Amino acid sequence: MIEFKNVTKKYKNTKVLDNISFVIEKNKITSLIGESGCGKTTTLKMINRLIEPTEGEILIDSINIKKKNVIALRRSIGYVIQQTGLFSHMTIRQNIEIIPRLEKKKEKDIEIRTKEMLNMVGLEEEYLDRYPTELSGGQQQRIGIARAFENNPEIILMDEPFSALDPITRSSLQEELLRLQETYKKTIVFVTHDMDEAIKISDKIAIMDNGKIVQYDTPEQILKHPANDFVREFVGNKRIWTSPKLIKVEDIMITNPVTCRPNFSCFYCLNKMKMSKVDSLMVVDENKKLLGVLYAEMLTGINYDGKKVADFIENDVITTHPKDSIVDVLKLVEENKLSTMPVVDKNGILKGLITRSSLITSLSQQFLEEDK
Repeated sequence: MIEFKNVTKKYKNTKVLDNISFVIEKNKITSLIGESGCGKTTTLKMINRLIEPTEGEILIDSINIKKKNVIALRRSIGYVIQQTGLFSHMTIRQNIEIIPRLEKKKEKDIEIRTKEMLNMVGLEEEYLDRYPTELSGGQQQRIGIARAFENNPEIILMDEPFSALDPITRSSLQEELLRLQETYKKTIVFVTHDMDEAIKISDKIAIMDNGKIVQYDTPEQILKHPANDFVREFVGNKRIWTSPKLIKVEDIMITNPVTCRPNFSCFYCLNKMKMSKVDSLMVVDENKKLLGVLYAEMLTGINYDGKKVADFIENDVITTHPKDSIVDVLKLVEENKLSTMPVVDKNGILKGLITRSSLITSLSQQFLEEDK
């Protein structure tokens, strides 16, 4: 865990960081994002003491980093920068092995680890004796990541590592980073100016402006609940639609679906459907636990006089949860040709309803907003 406590950085009369306090969670990817000059790279470089704070303190696992030997601190933290930072006069092998050799680790251990790291980033061993200039930009950046992981650090700092790459390579390396994180569980601090990139890779995002953190939260919460006008404008009104997995069922469900009890008469329920302009009723008990669905078509052309809902209830109903992604719901709707899908919590209590029409309305809202 990395904690900033009332950290300020001044250069003469200019405040680059203005009394920031926040906690970077262990084994998560945290992105620092903002416009040029907002203080995000300064914040990153303070973690390995490339820049020292004017005021305040920074703690790693509750220990003030000023109490640590600065060389040992930097060697214990992986660091990846925009232009890879590879030494052009060294081979790929020499670049990757530089820290473990400085620490005089065993030759055999270094050799095994280097091959593991090269394999980890998807490159063959034949690259080890090449020089950085013989590799593409994407390959060089993979080597930069391999070098950052080589000494098995708990913390890895990444300063706009993919910004100089073409979109296809960049997207590929973003996916690679997520794959590596799933396997190795590092504490990664990632500086970017690209909101799409931050949303894609981050567990949490710190949006910075004029040396302050104006919002620090999960991508989902930032997209749905921007803290102020700056965040709203920075993120963009329709950004949520570029990340549909972040849109949850609870964001678009009908919150008061029309219901009935199993002991209600079929005649009463048909009339209720007509009055409410629906073709089905959610059947619930006295605690609002979902028992099934009554469809109008079940009662068409039969004698239901004197019969109760319980005689016609459909019990085998596909449901969804309020926190499910609408992407998953769309798949279920299409695969099962559903017109309605009840939303229930973990106890089976009815919380809402998704209909095909509500899905279409919600998904088309982005275009309606654009027209406005």
